[in-house]
Amino acid sequence: MPERMEPYSMEKYQEIFFFSPTAMIIIDIDTGDIAEVNQTAIDYFGYSTNEFLRLKIFNLDIGEPSLISEWMKDISRPKNLISKHRLKSSEIRDVEISSRIINLEGKKHIILSIVDVTERLQVQKELRENRDRLELVLSSTKSGIWDYNMINDSAYMDKQWKGILGYEEHELTGGAKEWQSRWHPEDNEKIALAIQQSRDGKTDHYEVEHRMRHKDGSYRWVNATGKIIHNEKGQPVRAVGAMTDITKVKETESQILESENKLRDFAQAVPDASAIVDEDGRYIEVFGNSGEQMEPSVKMQGMTFHQLFPQELADLMLEDVRNVVATGENKTMIREMYFGSEKRYIEGRMGPMQYRINGKRTVVVVISDITGRLEVDRMLKFTYQLQRKSDFINDILSGMIIDNEKTLIIAKEIEINFDNPLYCCLIHLQESNVKNQNGQNSKLSKSQMNQILYLISTHTKYIVWDNQDKIGVLCQDGNSQDSWEKSMKVASELKEIINRAKLNFNIIIGISDIHCGANSIKNSYQEASNTLISAQCQVQDQGGIYHHKDAGLFQILSLIYGKDYSLEFVKKMVGPLIEHDFEKGSDLLITLEEILQNNNLKDAANKLFIHYKTLFFRKQRLEKILGVSLDNVDIRLALATAIKLHKLMLSNPTPR
Repeated sequence: MPERMEPYSMEKYQEIFFFSPTAMIIIDIDTGDIAEVNQTAIDYFGYSTNEFLRLKIFNLDIGEPSLISEWMKDISRPKNLISKHRLKSSEIRDVEISSRIINLEGKKHIILSIVDVTERLQVQKELRENRDRLELVLSSTKSGIWDYNMINDSAYMDKQWKGILGYEEHELTGGAKEWQSRWHPEDNEKIALAIQQSRDGKTDHYEVEHRMRHKDGSYRWVNATGKIIHNEKGQPVRAVGAMTDITKVKETESQILESENKLRDFAQAVPDASAIVDEDGRYIEVFGNSGEQMEPSVKMQGMTFHQLFPQELADLMLEDVRNVVATGENKTMIREMYFGSEKRYIEGRMGPMQYRINGKRTVVVVISDITGRLEVDRMLKFTYQLQRKSDFINDILSGMIIDNEKTLIIAKEIEINFDNPLYCCLIHLQESNVKNQNGQNSKLSKSQMNQILYLISTHTKYIVWDNQDKIGVLCQDGNSQDSWEKSMKVASELKEIINRAKLNFNIIIGISDIHCGANSIKNSYQEASNTLISAQCQVQDQGGIYHHKDAGLFQILSLIYGKDYSLEFVKKMVGPLIEHDFEKGSDLLITLEEILQNNNLKDAANKLFIHYKTLFFRKQRLEKILGVSLDNVDIRLALATAIKLHKLMLSNPTPR
C-alpha cells in the first residue's frame, strides 16, 4: 500500500496551524529543516520567525540526532512521544510531541504539535513517590531474617522467615540452593543481578522485590534486603538480610493502580478543574489545579470567593452557589475574568450535593477555561464570513453577479449598502529587501494574508475581502465632504493595524475616490487598483499611501500600460537606451530621468552627485543613443511618459 499523506489545505492550515493555541512546527522529512512555525511556537521557544527558519529540529530536540533521523524516516503514521526540547534561553523542557505527515508544495513534511508536559511529568513523579511511601506504610513490619555463610554453604533462616512461606521452624534446613529453588522463574534474573552487584562491591547492599513459592504451591511477594560482607582481602564471605511479606501491599498496590488508572481515564475525559464549595463560598476541597492562569488548588482550599476574587465577581459567584443550594438545580454560567492583563473566559457548572460540611450545605463546582474554544468559534465564523464576502465581491468585480434583487439581499446581509457613498482601499504587501529568483519582490503567503485579514476585521468596522494577492477594504462613508482627508486617515489606520503583525513587508495602499450606486464597488476598485499599479513604480523601501486624485499622469498610464501600442511606444522612445544599459551595465536611464525631472543640468548633477561637465557630456551621449534633442519640450514629455510606462511594466509584468 502506498504511504498516505494528508492533503495540504490552506484553510485547514489557517484554522488549525497558524491560530492554534498549541505550538506547531513543520519540518522537512529529509533534512529536518524547519519550514514553518506558528505564533504559539515562537512565543514558547523564544526564537523569532527568521531565527526559527534557520534551525533544524536537531537544534530543538536534545536527543541523539541519528535516532531523530531514524524516527523521521519511520513516521509512516501519526505518532506521539515524549522528548526534551531546548528553548532559546537554554532551558530544557519535557514535551509531548504529536506528529503526522503532510504534503507541502509537493514534498513530504512532518507537522509537529508540541505540548509542554514538564509539570505533568513532575506531578507523575511525585505520585510515584507518594505510592512508594504508601507501600512502606502499608507493608507488614513482620520480617524474617537470614544469615548465609558463603564459605561452607550453610544458612540460617529464623522462624518468621520460614513462616512467611508456610513452613515450621524445623523445616527448610538447606543452604542457598534450597532458597534459590523457591524463586519465581521470572524473577531469577533480577535477583541474581542484585546479588552479583552487591557481591562485586558495586552497591553496599541490595534490595529487590520478587516472588517466592509458598508451601501450598502459591507464590508470595516478598521484599528481600541483604548485604554482602567481605573479609580483609575483599573476598565475599557472608551475606545477611531480611525478608518481608509484601503480598498484601502488592494487592493493595494493584488496587491503587487500578483506581489510579480509572481516575486518570476520568481526568482525561473530563480535564476540568473541580471543587467542593459550601454555601458561604468557601473551598472545602479542590481537585487538581485550577489552571495555569488561576491560583493553585493548595492555596484555594479553605479560602472564600471574596479572598480570591474581586468583590463584584465574588458576589456573583456566591449568589450562584446559594441559588443552587436553594433550588437544588444545576446551574451553568460564563464569566469574563482577568489574570493580570490577560482576559480569559471561564465556564462554571454547579450542582447541589447531598451532604453537609460543619452543618453547611455544599455544591460541586466544575470550571473550564473556554477561551480557546471561543477563539476557535470566532475563527470559524470569521472564515465563513470572509469567504462569503470575498466570493460575493470578487464575483461582482468579475461580472459574474448582476444587479438584481437577490444581489441586494446578499449585499445587505454582509452590510454593504449601494445607496451610501463608498471608497476602496486596496492593499499590497511586498517583503522588504527580499527578491525571488525572477528578481521580483516575494509575495504574501496565504497564512500571512489570513492573519492580516483577521486583524483588520477585528479592529475596524470596514468590509474586508480577500482579493487574491491583495487585500481589499470597502469603506462606507455618510457623505463625500473631506473625502480625501478621511480616506487618507483610514489608510493610515489600516497601515498601523498591519504593522502590528510585524511581518516585515512594505505596505502599499491605493485609495479610490468616493462612488455611489450599483457600480460603486467596481468603480472604486478599478480606481484603487489603477492607483496601486501606478504607486508600485514610485514606492520606496518604506511603502506608502496613494490616493487616486494624486496619481496625476499615472491615472492615464495605468489604463494603457498593458496595450500593444504602449509597449511599442516605450521601445521607440527609450528602447535603445534600455538595451545600451543592459549590454554595457550602465545606468543612463536613471541619468535621463533626473535630467527630465529637473529644470537645469546643475540641479540634476547635484542629485546624481556628479560634476556639471560630466553630466553635460552624458547628455550629449544620451541624445546620440536616442537620436533626439533633450532641449525639445515635446520630446522631454514623451520621454518622461515612456519612462513611467516602463516602470509600470516592470512593477506589473502581467497586466490584469
